[in-house]
Amino acid sequence: MNNTKSHLLSWLGQRITAIIIAVLLPIHIIAIPFADKKISFSLVSERLSHTGWLIFDLLLLLCCVYHGLNGIYSISLDFNPDKKTTKALSLSFLILGITLSIYGILILWSFIR
Repeated sequence: MNNTKSHLLSWLGQRITAIIIAVLLPIHIIAIPFADKKISFSLVSERLSHTGWLIFDLLLLLCCVYHGLNGIYSISLDFNPDKKTTKALSLSFLILGITLSIYGILILWSFIR
């Protein structure tokens, strides 16, 4: 993939995840307080036992990880690092993103057992 196409996909991914986060985050923040229940482990566990909420939280998790790490990577490119540093940053953020995503998925998965 050439560099221009890669930057376009990164830019597009940033915008798409921003829209998804802007829609899902307020729902995530408001859903429990408006349920007039005290936030507890059992309440969160009950909520995540529903497939819809699990998918909702999983989508929010993946979008936030991508959006945050892609944003930091894009900011680091503003400093015009050399190609070796750019590749190292890219690989580091990819590994960190995969690690954070797997860790988050495992935490969400623990609620449905």
